[in-house]
Amino acid sequence: MSRILAFLKKELLEMLPPTIFFFVVLHVVVFTRSLIGEDSGVSMATAAAATIGALVVGKSILIADALPLFGWFRERRLIGNVAWRVFLYLCVVLLFQVLEELIPLISKYGGLTSASQHLLQEIHWPRFWATHLLLGVFLTLYSFGTALIGVIGGERCLEIFLGWRKAPVE
Repeated sequence: MSRILAFLKKELLEMLPPTIFFFVVLHVVVFTRSLIGEDSGVSMATAAAATIGALVVGKSILIADALPLFGWFRERRLIGNVAWRVFLYLCVVLLFQVLEELIPLISKYGGLTSASQHLLQEIHWPRFWATHLLLGVFLTLYSFGTALIGVIGGERCLEIFLGWRKAPVE
């Protein structure tokens, strides 16, 4: 039983940084989309969806990073690795954005075929690309940050950014 708890603890601790990061990011995106759409505010359902999305993205990033496809440029210069990861993340985000637009149309038009035919006309393109741009910027920051932490080390990053030093072992 303790091995299972240790495994769950390890998984949760690994999932925490990307989840917190994308919790903030997705709420910024929701707020920005609210401003673009001139809505009166962010609903509880939208905020809850952003929170659930952050949990999904947090775990998805860990799974994606474990795939061999994401490691193709690990032995190259850091910029190649980061650019490759951002490209792959943006492809996945684009797929999810299209699905997010398509799902309501399926119920509106009564099927996937009919919804697909109306998809290009019904997408609010400025909002779609603004959302993709925001997510792209944040994914780039996330990828650069995790790459630097991977090279420098977590303790050294905390020391550089926050002045935290680990107490010397006596």
